[in-house]
Amino acid sequence: MSRRRRKRRNPVELISFGTDMHRINITAISLCMILFAIMPLSATGGKLYRWIGDDGKVHYSDRVPPDQARKERSELDERGIEIDRVEAAKTREQIAREKELKRLRAEQQRLIDQQKAADRVLLRTFRSEDDIKMARDGKLAAIDVHIQVVRSNIKRLKRNLERMQKNAADRERQGKDISKRYLEDMANIRQQIKDAYAAIVQKERSKEQIWAKHEQDLQRFRILKKLKPETPGMSPAQKSASLLETVVVCADPASCDSVWKKAEAYVQKHATTRLQMSSRVIIMTAMPVQDNEYSLTVSRMAQKKGPGAEIFLDIQCKNSPGGEALCKSERIKAIRSGFRAAMGAQ
Repeated sequence: MSRRRRKRRNPVELISFGTDMHRINITAISLCMILFAIMPLSATGGKLYRWIGDDGKVHYSDRVPPDQARKERSELDERGIEIDRVEAAKTREQIAREKELKRLRAEQQRLIDQQKAADRVLLRTFRSEDDIKMARDGKLAAIDVHIQVVRSNIKRLKRNLERMQKNAADRERQGKDISKRYLEDMANIRQQIKDAYAAIVQKERSKEQIWAKHEQDLQRFRILKKLKPETPGMSPAQKSASLLETVVVCADPASCDSVWKKAEAYVQKHATTRLQMSSRVIIMTAMPVQDNEYSLTVSRMAQKKGPGAEIFLDIQCKNSPGGEALCKSERIKAIRSGFRAAMGAQ
């Protein structure tokens, strides 16, 4: 029984050519036949489209099948030359990426415009680096003056509270009652002291913000003016005199209670005057009488957001040359610098 020999197909990519009624496959080497097929379309003014199908083959037809409509295609003239091209329809992922890219570019341009506007203001406001430094130092000095006023007010409040506590104790020893109004006045003074310390911490933090803003302005000014960069100076918090050195932040009531107990022990260890007040929000020793004495006050200030608090230690010496010298001594510096470590803060 003889076997029919199968004719081998030339391994050349097939090209599919079709009309509305039919579609035929031809070999790439017979491409010239396409021109012959185009001639009837040319004579009637028809269109011819070319696209690559899912099978990887090039297809020609006078109409694009619906299932191929989303693919990229070319429109050919009667000579087979491309006269128009339709891009492939975008996928959902491509549309989403383009939308995100558009958003990012718009945000980038907004930041560029914002920086240019800030640069114009900076150059109009300051003529030199010294102008920026003088403006910064003036603002910091004004805050320091305000803090000193608050601290003086705290001293006055402490003296008033000490006097009122002494009077209340005398009345108790004499068997006399203490009026509700008197007790409310004492509580009001304690709250004023606590609020005053909160104001000091807030002002110290504003000094840090002012420093950072002007340091940023300095760096930008040098770039715009093509000046030599300089090493940044020490911020207020980096200086040993910063009151923020003795601020401890606790995250929740339990951890705050633990720190508060340590703070009370720290005050008792380093106090030179008697313990005048101890509550859940303030621990305070009496005001100094001698030049070698100082008052320790620890206040517990609730954070505006969250369950935590800020615990702040303040040291006040006698208002005298000897007292001022004591507050600048290594002894006081050691008490201040050791507070955070004793509270377990990093």
